Amino acid sequence: MQKSIKERIIKEVEKIPEDKIEELYDVIHFFRIGVETQRKIVKDSRETALNYFGIWKNMSYEEATVLDEIQSRREKAFRKRTL
Repeated sequence: MQKSIKERIIKEVEKIPEDKIEELYDVIHFFRIGVETQRKIVKDSRETALNYFGIWKNMSYEEATVLDEIQSRREKAFRKRTL
């Protein structure tokens, strides 16, 4: 039966000399902090994006026309770059 990744990591850690354990702890600790920070950044970004959902619901005709024009120009520019 194959060992889980946690079991394999623990086996490797057990082989580390005692005078290097503190350095390994620092690496693991800061890696975990980085992962948690990245998750928070992604969550905050999603929440910020969700704040904008629905802002175009009650748009005037003029505003909708401007957005349609922007979309049309982007599509034409993209086609020119890909040809």
